[in-house]
Amino acid sequence: MNRLLTLVFSSLLVLGAACTGEPAFDPENLAVGPGGLVGNGDPLTSGDFEGGRDTLPAARQVSTPPDDTRPPDCDGECVAYCNAANLQNPVNRGLCRSLWGVGLNHKPIEFAEACRRLFVDLIGRVPTAEEAESTCSTDWGDTVKRLMDSPEFILIQQRRAADKFLYSNEVVNIQAIYDMDRLVEKLYRGKVAYDQFAAVVSAHPVLTRRHADAGDKVDALFELFLGRPPFEYERADMSRLYGLWHSGYYDHPQLGRMPDAYLRFRCLTKDNKEVDPVKKGECTSVLWGYHELVFIPDVRAAMDRTINQLTMWNGLLSVDEWAQLETPGRVLSQEIPFWEHAVDEVLQQYLGYELSPKVPEVRAELVRYLLDHQGDIRSVHYAVLTSAAYLQSSVGPTPTSYRWTYGPLKQMDAEVWIDSMARNTGYATSACDHRISQPENLLRNGNIASYRVLQTSRWQIDDKGQINETYANLARTLGGCPENIVGGRFHVVSILTTGTQLAFVGDLCNPSMDAKLNGAPLSKLVPGGMEGGRALTGDLAEQIATQQYRTLLGRSPTSEEIAEAREAGTQCASTGCNVEQFARPLCFALLSSAERLFY
Repeated sequence: MNRLLTLVFSSLLVLGAACTGEPAFDPENLAVGPGGLVGNGDPLTSGDFEGGRDTLPAARQVSTPPDDTRPPDCDGECVAYCNAANLQNPVNRGLCRSLWGVGLNHKPIEFAEACRRLFVDLIGRVPTAEEAESTCSTDWGDTVKRLMDSPEFILIQQRRAADKFLYSNEVVNIQAIYDMDRLVEKLYRGKVAYDQFAAVVSAHPVLTRRHADAGDKVDALFELFLGRPPFEYERADMSRLYGLWHSGYYDHPQLGRMPDAYLRFRCLTKDNKEVDPVKKGECTSVLWGYHELVFIPDVRAAMDRTINQLTMWNGLLSVDEWAQLETPGRVLSQEIPFWEHAVDEVLQQYLGYELSPKVPEVRAELVRYLLDHQGDIRSVHYAVLTSAAYLQSSVGPTPTSYRWTYGPLKQMDAEVWIDSMARNTGYATSACDHRISQPENLLRNGNIASYRVLQTSRWQIDDKGQINETYANLARTLGGCPENIVGGRFHVVSILTTGTQLAFVGDLCNPSMDAKLNGAPLSKLVPGGMEGGRALTGDLAEQIATQQYRTLLGRSPTSEEIAEAREAGTQCASTGCNVEQFARPLCFALLSSAERLFY
């Protein structure tokens, strides 16, 4: 009997792949799911968003500027001043009546700080000074657009989605995870509108299999797209649409036993041939209009003896059936709070604080802007990244307690920190793959298909077939590469994380010059052609410092930092130290500074 069920499920798998027009299994193209049914045409917009070239106004002259005891109050003259500013960027328009119009100044950013921030946010690492100068020296709006078109930007958004949806191949079919990853790429290529994205997610196995019962699925959907838990009456009503989902397993022909989502046939008569008029209320939502969700079983259904009910694997669903199941996401996207939460998430991502509750006009302007651009979420990213709120400095004293008058300061993700360290110093590292949070589960299957999936992933496999988890172990100590079984990513500064960071920097820079350590090559720490054994001088110390500041911190040193380097070099020279003995401790000092952790 078990053998027969295996053959039946294998046949259904092939049939399901044929229904979606995708191959049953290919390690190079693993994604199978509803994400493959949308976003296959041209982008929604051209991607040429307006608002990136505003000329920012000066603060309006007022008799008594607002201070910590007097909140901003935009009178008629303030409104007229902001209207006359002719601002195109929606964030700038929303800010004006709480910033320039009431007599407050913004805090302009310097080039190096701006480009460094943009690289970390869009590319996922700190640039060298040469990269910054060659990339960010043109028009800022063009720079933002060029970086948003890069594959690194897509990877950053996919990794954020993995954190948001808690990808776990222990709980969810890995092919569904890859499908969601593909859907996120389509979203940030501008091929899927944000409301369509939410609709697909609402029925996607990454959500329906990840969360246990119907109420949990509703809770997750509300948190994901409204930023709040549902009220009890909302939970009870929408649970009727999620009650047909069931968590099960099937035996994949190549990958072995896989967790996945199934449909149960509810609200039917005893013979399962038609809708039961008495029971159908249990499968009908009425809070957002009348939405009845009942399926009649056909040849695709099979008996699940564990629950003694007919079920159907989600991979056998037709396009029209997926559309019916995506009702929860579609009804939520009709609500204004849905769009407000979408723009709030982007503001939080780039500013690191909640701007909308403080200046709600910004949220209102961004929602209009997003809808004007057909739900293309890229437009909001562009608007925020080219706004005065983003392009302000966090360096030095803050002018007021009003958070929007100075720039963001955020902690780097663990992967950003490690990748920046490795790239800037020439240190070889492995990686982790956000799509496969438990790679050992695939190896445990013991089949060649699972091994091939890992080979084509971002995980590194050694000659013995073992996973290189050096990178992941370091990142997980610092809150990155989450396994997503219970919790996800975290940011913390503690004795443990600080000790871990210092140990890693010590291995990189090797300030003690331990011959057993395979740290950064000296050529990355000193100007080209400079020998490590050369006797140090003040001039050489200045050259080394300039090289390291530009390579490791992405900027040129200030005059004060140059003076400090010369003084330190002169003192070191008096003890007979050489170039390498100065360069490696300087590397440790720079890479262990707060500037390498916060941006």
